[in-house]
Amino acid sequence: MRAIAVILILFGCLATTSAGDSASAASRRPPVAAGTSCRSVRFPAHLAGTASVQVSGLLCLPADGLGEHPLQILLAGATYDKQYWLLPSAPGRPSWVSWMAARGQSTLTLDRPGTGDSGRPPADLLTMASEADVVHQIVGQLRSGVRHGRRFGRIVLVGHSVGTSVALVEAATYHDVDGVVASGFLHSYGPKLGTLFSDMHPAAQDPRFTGETEPDGYLTTLPNTRATYFYDSRDSSPVIVDLDELTKSTMTTGEERTIPAAADPKISQAITVPVLVGVGENDQLFCGGPLSFPCTDASAIIAHEQPFYSPAANIEAYVLPGAGHVMNLQDNSTRWFAAATDWLNRRFPA
Repeated sequence: MRAIAVILILFGCLATTSAGDSASAASRRPPVAAGTSCRSVRFPAHLAGTASVQVSGLLCLPADGLGEHPLQILLAGATYDKQYWLLPSAPGRPSWVSWMAARGQSTLTLDRPGTGDSGRPPADLLTMASEADVVHQIVGQLRSGVRHGRRFGRIVLVGHSVGTSVALVEAATYHDVDGVVASGFLHSYGPKLGTLFSDMHPAAQDPRFTGETEPDGYLTTLPNTRATYFYDSRDSSPVIVDLDELTKSTMTTGEERTIPAAADPKISQAITVPVLVGVGENDQLFCGGPLSFPCTDASAIIAHEQPFYSPAANIEAYVLPGAGHVMNLQDNSTRWFAAATDWLNRRFPA
């Protein structure tokens, strides 16, 4: 883990740490805009029945507090944790968090239960429904001000891949957020989506987790397969692909079992707040192949996705040219960041 911390520091995405700091501790302090304050936060939550879990996050606020912008709750996908939102696509480029901070936007980057610094409950307790309920509990704590000394009036869920699945279930079930950014997710089946799950194995057997204790039912991608599924090689740096392997996280058997149900149109059709759909042009998990469609431009995405949402969602779309699944980590990621910022500013004007 110390080696990972050194790589991250050299990559320019973490502040310098003392010899005693871990990679986890370092990742709570990304370089952001002058005057932005970032601090580690934790939220107590419960899962099915009496099971409980502590959820870790990184809260980044402008110097003047929340201001007039909504708080973004960031939810990464399967086998990713908060690093997805903290890593740049190349040295010297901004991450999602640092980009948003430079524009006065507030973010809460969560480690979903079972990932990063959050608790490790039994694998089968982590489902799309139970994780959506955990996010709902956190939204309630943020709105009430019971945690971390302030109330948050407007909240937008920003998901990627499985994080988007969780966000959609949360927004459809609880109607307690003001908008959803749904990246890396479509109601379609790309040519590599099925084989991705066959290229998973127990995290306890993976060299990435040597010296760590990952519970039974916690899975990760087989070594050196992430480039195949998540990136377009023409729009990515080999350095960031290697770094992705070194920082990869886990998913669980409970999540794997319930991911398909999150694509039920009845879920997205129940969402009554604005939705921005974002996808990479060459995302092989959702675009192209006999069971999907070419993700050529925003109009193609809207034409396909609009029937799956209610008119109240008023969906908009953005296609990141040449990108694969992990939009934040592709070379031209800032084009996606700019499009999302524009949508946030139009939908939630200060």
